[in-house]
Amino acid sequence: MGAAYNIFGKSVQPHWLAIGTIASVVGGIVGPKLFAAPADATATTAAPVETKPADGEFDVEKSIKYVTNL
Repeated sequence: MGAAYNIFGKSVQPHWLAIGTIASVVGGIVGPKLFAAPADATATTAAPVETKPADGEFDVEKSIKYVTNL
């Protein structure tokens, strides 16, 4: 048998630590999305401000708003 870690007085194999780490990361990302309230019920949006950037300029704020609303 290979090396094992001693956690809270119990012997834990490394593969169980890897499985637990992967499960906690995936659960931390997917869990809040599954249990979140619908967006239309909780969020109130203000009217967007339409501005035209000057020729050749890149509108960073508009791009950030687009990415965060995906």
